[in-house]
Amino acid sequence: MAKFEQVNTYINDTMLLLINNQNLCKLLEYSVDDPFQELDIAETDTLLYNKIYPFPKVPKTETEKSSTLCVFFDDFRLGSDNRGTKEGTIIFNVIVHNDLWRMTGTGMLRPYAILSEIDNIFNNERVMGIKKVQFDKARFLYVNENYSGYQVSYSITSVN
Repeated sequence: MAKFEQVNTYINDTMLLLINNQNLCKLLEYSVDDPFQELDIAETDTLLYNKIYPFPKVPKTETEKSSTLCVFFDDFRLGSDNRGTKEGTIIFNVIVHNDLWRMTGTGMLRPYAILSEIDNIFNNERVMGIKKVQFDKARFLYVNENYSGYQVSYSITSVN
């Protein structure tokens, strides 16, 4: 990772990339069987701190069924091959109410559709740091009896 003062720039740029993807925004905003058929969201910035968070957040179980995306950085360390670089991980927590996983109108499962949109934006792309962002891993994420999803991480490298 770059100097820590750049982390705020990286997270803000990441949030902008996310809200500029209409499919991703529709998957998060519309709790219907085919969110892609819904009208485009004119002001996607309204999803910030409502559906998309730059920190880990767990949805409240007593509120309406929803989907949430959390993005944050983790695992900062010196470069393994080059001590003049920092390496880190950008993590996306995709959290979906269990009743919203299946989108019968599309034949898709919502968490996988969200993961696909994230991967299209970030994997093998130069969106931050000095190298392309690289997929690292994904794992199932149990939140509580109502919510589950996936945590996907990507490796990033920047100047130390």
